[in-house]
Amino acid sequence: MDKQIIHLKNDYTNAKKMERIPNPLPRRKHLGIILIGAMLLFSLATISVVQSYQNLQKQIAMEAQAAQKNAALDHDLALKSSDISKLKDPTFLAKYARAKLDDSQENEKVFSIPELVNGGIEP
Repeated sequence: MDKQIIHLKNDYTNAKKMERIPNPLPRRKHLGIILIGAMLLFSLATISVVQSYQNLQKQIAMEAQAAQKNAALDHDLALKSSDISKLKDPTFLAKYARAKLDDSQENEKVFSIPELVNGGIEP
C-alpha cells in the first residue's frame, strides 16, 4: 500500500519548509569579502617582496663599491711595502739622499731622470 502524499502549496507549508531549511547568507557577500581579503594579502606580500629586492640591490652595489675600495687599498699597500723594502737597503738610501740633495761623490756624474726624481719612490 503506497501512500501518496500531496504537498499543499500554500503560505503555511512554505513557511514551515523555510523554517526547516537554515537561512543561508548570500554567497556574493562572502565571495566579495574573501576576494578583498585575498587582494589585501597579495598586495602586502608584493610590497614586501619589492622592498626586499630593493634592499638586495643596494647591498650588491655596496659590495661592488667595497670590492673596488679593497682593490685600491691592496694596490697602495703593495706600493708602500715595496717602498719600505727599498728604504731598508743602505745602497738605495745613499742613492736616494744623493738624488734629493743633488750631492755627488768624487768623479761621479749625476743625471736626473724624470721618472726617478724621487729615487723611484711613488709620492
